[in-house]
Amino acid sequence: MKGSGIEERRRLILESPRIARLILELSIPLFISGSLQSLYGIIDTFWLSRLGSAALGTPTVSWPYRGVLMSIGFGLASSLSALAGQYIGAGEYRRASESVGRVLGLLLLIGIPGSIAFYITRDYYMTLAHIPRDVARLASGYIAVTLAGVPFMYTFLVFNFALGAAGDTRTPMKVSVATTLLNFILDPLMIFTLGWGVVGAATATLIANIIAGSYAAYSFATGRHGFKLALSDLAPKGEIIRLVARVGGPVTLQRLLTTLGFLVMMGIVGGLGTPVVAAYSIGQVFLSLDHIIVFPLVRSTSIIVAQSLGAGLLARAREAFTTGFRLVLGLVTLYVVALVATRDYFIGVFTSDLLVFEAASRMLLIFGPSVVGFDLTIMADSIARSSGHTLFTSALGASRLWLLRIPLSYVLAYRLGLGDTGLWAGMALSNWITGAVALAWLLSYRWLRPIVRH
Repeated sequence: MKGSGIEERRRLILESPRIARLILELSIPLFISGSLQSLYGIIDTFWLSRLGSAALGTPTVSWPYRGVLMSIGFGLASSLSALAGQYIGAGEYRRASESVGRVLGLLLLIGIPGSIAFYITRDYYMTLAHIPRDVARLASGYIAVTLAGVPFMYTFLVFNFALGAAGDTRTPMKVSVATTLLNFILDPLMIFTLGWGVVGAATATLIANIIAGSYAAYSFATGRHGFKLALSDLAPKGEIIRLVARVGGPVTLQRLLTTLGFLVMMGIVGGLGTPVVAAYSIGQVFLSLDHIIVFPLVRSTSIIVAQSLGAGLLARAREAFTTGFRLVLGLVTLYVVALVATRDYFIGVFTSDLLVFEAASRMLLIFGPSVVGFDLTIMADSIARSSGHTLFTSALGASRLWLLRIPLSYVLAYRLGLGDTGLWAGMALSNWITGAVALAWLLSYRWLRPIVRH
């Protein structure tokens, strides 16, 4: 593993005197891949909008259902931020590789039968979530195709977190860029040229996932990027699995509860009609652009935090957090101001339906600024995963949806008769309240201690 460059990156992460510059350097590859993926989401939405409002709402409607499996994948794979990161910071490279293998084996054990079960039950979801019939018919085929890519998606997710924990953000970026560009090419070809519609969009995504996952498997088998896994490493056993459960368990449960909550939210959104579903889809595209700014910065910050904790450099971990926090808050504030000011111009690119346009404009005006609060919870989640202390932030994340967003949105939209205006207001309040609590937890510095034993 030393020859792979992991030791050199470890030295840079632990010794570089300019932490702000280090965060930005680690963020650039994440920014590039995130930008392309968000741009793909915009273009995918644009192509689907040519097929009508029902097709436009299909990915958004499908996401909460498929998101149950993805929540499990993210929750368990994200434990590598703490485990692999802190083991590398401590110089225990073999333990780092072992942790990667245990997580991958556990996810494959879950992902393959899970995909089959979700394929069989997908139409029950459409009924329970009260999805409009025209949207449900298209979403059923979309879900069926994308579920086939879950095991490949899990493999690349582990690859992404493992290399990220080692400070290598470039290699996952290269794979993501290549597969996203392939998606750009395949989308219009399969949607229009082959005439497959929304199933064509899902097929393009499936092909990209297969390629990314296959490359990750090849890397792990050969040790090309520092983590060489034998089949025995995939067996879910030992102390590492207990640590995975400790770190990834609360995150997985939170994301499962969040995903199930979004199933309920889709019922609330869907009950307001197809124009609101379409507006919700458009709004999510623009709000996801915020992730291009936030996710690279908080993840880069957490890489430094994890390795610093593993090496016992608590002051450096604290300095990395405060530096990353200032960068995030400043850049996100600028983005929100620009988003609200220019929202109507960009919405017009996606729809000429007046009802959809007006609902989307209200969403970005009311809900848009609250992404500042949401981003504070994202930073708290990331710091918690890198330090290994995930229980509080996971409970906060679940509460944001179940105790705040769902009841507030329902009461304001339906009981008080405010329609989609009430929906957006309820969503915004949930972000602001949990953001304030997340900030208080971050500034308490209760996360400032490692979980791995030297």
